[in-house]
Amino acid sequence: MKIKFWGVRGSIASPINGKMVEQKIREVLKLASPADILSPESIDRFLQTLPYSLKGTYGGNTTCIELITEEDQTIIIDAGTGLRQLGKSLVDNGKMTGKGEISIFLSHSHWDHIQGLMFFLPIYFKGNKIKFYSSVENLEERLRYQQIKTHFPLTLDEMAADKIFNHFPEGVTEELYGLEFTSKAVRHPGGCFSYKFTQPDGKSFVFCSDAEFSIETMDNIEAYIEYFRNADVLVFDTQYTFEESLQKIDWGHSSAAIATDIAIKSNVKKLILFHHEPFYDDAKMDLVTINAFKYKDMTAPSHFLKIETAYEGMEIDI
Repeated sequence: MKIKFWGVRGSIASPINGKMVEQKIREVLKLASPADILSPESIDRFLQTLPYSLKGTYGGNTTCIELITEEDQTIIIDAGTGLRQLGKSLVDNGKMTGKGEISIFLSHSHWDHIQGLMFFLPIYFKGNKIKFYSSVENLEERLRYQQIKTHFPLTLDEMAADKIFNHFPEGVTEELYGLEFTSKAVRHPGGCFSYKFTQPDGKSFVFCSDAEFSIETMDNIEAYIEYFRNADVLVFDTQYTFEESLQKIDWGHSSAAIATDIAIKSNVKKLILFHHEPFYDDAKMDLVTINAFKYKDMTAPSHFLKIETAYEGMEIDI
């Protein structure tokens, strides 16, 4: 499997603006010395010393992940605003222009996880096949309601691609494109599902966004530990700091500290911090990442768990 992140933000899209770019430039210039800009090579070396918040951006698009299987088939997880750019990329590369097939797994139907669908170019090409998978029972009804004429100019039926809806119950294991997949419900207002994909060689990828885990639930999560166990990559909701999570009970999100505890208990190999708070700028996201590293080193310094923070364009091979 190859995993690519097209949208990593939670709740609402939060694009970077001109003032933020200007501030980044100011901070970079403060750090640069004359020797750092003498040649293209010295510039490249200097850029590598900068924190990610200054040389890039984590991104402002909402949830959308692309999974490419060993059979070179594409699975998309959630249809947030990141789906727009993913669709453009597919079409620009000659894919999904009238004869393609793609599968979209939707965890739930909150706006930040479906609002990119209307701007997904492949869904407008006649002859394309868009297969939807979800453990949400009435997903088609929910998507149709999103696109009534008072909400969007085009209905779902006016999008030319063939659309097929597949419901699969929680806990049932099915197969698609050479992968086994299953789901598990997580605590979130209105309901939400985590999805797990497993290759024939046993390597697995788990997507668990919009999921609230707390100190109170840590003593009774054996079923989740078993579900996450030995995952090669676990993408986990870490929208809040630990302190914020204590103040926002029942808001449906978790912290990096809780995610780290769960990943360690489950012997996960790599934890990806995900579904970032929309009010966090890039500098704050650097701090979230650093604090996650510190927490892991403090609580389980010898554990093999690797922690990374999701950003738009990030790619992982499993």
